[in-house]
Amino acid sequence: MTGNTTAPAHAPTDTAPAAIPELHEAPLRPSAQGYRRPVRLLLWGAGPAHLRFLKSLQKTPIAHAEITLLTPHAQIFSPRMLAGFMANEYDISQCLTDIEPLLQGSSVRWAGRQGRAMDAASRTVLLDDRQVMDYDVLSINIGPQPHREAVERAIPGAREHGLFVPPLEGFVNVWPKVCDMGRSRALRVAVVGHCTVGFELALAVRQRMPTAAVTWVPAPQEPPRDYADALHQRMLAALRAQRVTVLYEPVAALERDDVVLSSGARLACDVPLLVLSQSTPAWLHDTGLADSREGAMSLGQHILTDDHERSTSHPEVFFVQHDSQVLAHNLRAAMNAEAAQLRPLPVPGPRFLYAGAQHALLCWRGHCAQGRVAGWLKQYFKG
Repeated sequence: MTGNTTAPAHAPTDTAPAAIPELHEAPLRPSAQGYRRPVRLLLWGAGPAHLRFLKSLQKTPIAHAEITLLTPHAQIFSPRMLAGFMANEYDISQCLTDIEPLLQGSSVRWAGRQGRAMDAASRTVLLDDRQVMDYDVLSINIGPQPHREAVERAIPGAREHGLFVPPLEGFVNVWPKVCDMGRSRALRVAVVGHCTVGFELALAVRQRMPTAAVTWVPAPQEPPRDYADALHQRMLAALRAQRVTVLYEPVAALERDDVVLSSGARLACDVPLLVLSQSTPAWLHDTGLADSREGAMSLGQHILTDDHERSTSHPEVFFVQHDSQVLAHNLRAAMNAEAAQLRPLPVPGPRFLYAGAQHALLCWRGHCAQGRVAGWLKQYFKG
């Protein structure tokens, strides 16, 4: 890794080797003098899984630990509430979580910076101010961060004409301005992205702007779906019922008033929303972590993880894209080098998708349901 290696003020200042026994070894033991160097845990990002972990620390602190939270944001927008916020079902204040109260009563240090790169070999993370933080255990829960340069190469014009949905901190401040435009005229909105989030946001746009022309383009290239075909058919039926057009064609470019498709056809569009959560973030390049690489147009490169959400090549690195029921427990086990105590990912529970007007789609064990009852259950389970 390049850059200034001067330790920041909030980073540990000792020069002991940044090493922790592999998880299959015995836990750290106090020396004859009774000293045990604190294990350095770096929480990169304030995603839902890390917020869950911070809440657990308020109840049960971890001894012999130096824990640092790396995020520049004092308030975190809940990704689960994005569709409801866009549809005007939630005020933005209902969707935000304040960081500072979660740190009260704990020894967690807050580094108000952004991570830019990491080096798994040296166990370091490069910050946006060129300083470096060391870690023994690293947990990454930052949410989707599209690599805008890579997206621009795949879809020319994306950076100039597209509105990137992730990262949410910027998008949620721009969305009200789009809604103001929609009050004066009927907008043409295209939601570009293959994931279920794209489906939810297309219906959220329809809910917020009844007169808008809304199109869902599951592109730039249709990847294998990570959900059942029965749910996909329900999604298409919901889109048809809400007058949302679906176009299965890769996007070739974005222009001022058009989405240009690979066939050369043009879709008139005032606001292209880019939900490219499968895009490889810039920091993932050259990390040294084992990853899966897909085709250039699919924009896909992802960290390979095991059943415990650890990197398959570096077990001291955890990676969670969204939320996790087991991360808080597994971080505690990793910091004590207790591999036997690690918990695998549980069997997936019910899956809820926003379907407009307090409705939801529910899919569980191959069965699907839709309606207000599913919407109520979604709220109950905070899905």
